[in-house]
Amino acid sequence: MIPYADNGVKIYYEVEDGGEPAIVFVHGWTANMNFWREQREYFKGKHRMLFIDNRGHGKSDKPFNRSFYEFDNFVSDLHAAVKDAGFDRFVLVGHSFGTMISMRYCVEHPGRVEVLVLIGGGARIQSLHRYGYPIGRLFATLAYGISARIVANMAFGRKAGELRDWGLKEALENTPKHAALNTLWTLTTVDLRDIAREIEKPTLIVVGKEDALLPVSKSEELSRLIKNSKMVIVPDAGHCVMLEQPEIVNRVLEEFIHTFSAMLIRA
Repeated sequence: MIPYADNGVKIYYEVEDGGEPAIVFVHGWTANMNFWREQREYFKGKHRMLFIDNRGHGKSDKPFNRSFYEFDNFVSDLHAAVKDAGFDRFVLVGHSFGTMISMRYCVEHPGRVEVLVLIGGGARIQSLHRYGYPIGRLFATLAYGISARIVANMAFGRKAGELRDWGLKEALENTPKHAALNTLWTLTTVDLRDIAREIEKPTLIVVGKEDALLPVSKSEELSRLIKNSKMVIVPDAGHCVMLEQPEIVNRVLEEFIHTFSAMLIRA
């Protein structure tokens, strides 16, 4: 049976068996669960893991109407997936737009989230909406492939090489233009500063030093807003730091989880 959670649309997910604590991964804009490939391989067998494809992305449904891409829908999709997969309590890891989904979920379902990890994230990118969205829509309408190439160049650091081409291919093959634009509209209108202030869970913030999409200043803002947080800046990496420097990201993630693992398993 294909693992889909039904939340009005079908949300595709995959589970890896392993030990506790469990880890749930939420990808970002125009990405999919494959962007967690390095973490999936590293933590395989060590932790039970859940990977989801957000609506409009990967193997999940891709409705055309913009109303399907309201922010609340992404958050409720995550809840539908964790319930369907039987994940009761877990470490929640988000990247990019996935950090926004994860922060909101953490505040709405504090009994499920034990530890929060925010990679290449931010509480708001509304500054992109006034100019970035109209320009992005125009470019994407004229030439989606060229627009995607521009985003891919910004999403990876200088040393990414073939990884950048892989990311572009994944985006073009798995996120159609209408889904990319509808999600862009949503993520550039969200402001989660008040939500971030409500987060009380231990939070790890990771950002690539060369991140051009959500720069270090966005993670620094998160660090100021979230009381119980630790921030790590990774050198020689851009927005997709978990792919560009997986050894560093996996190590700091594992160490952070280990710090709280005894508490999580006892509780």
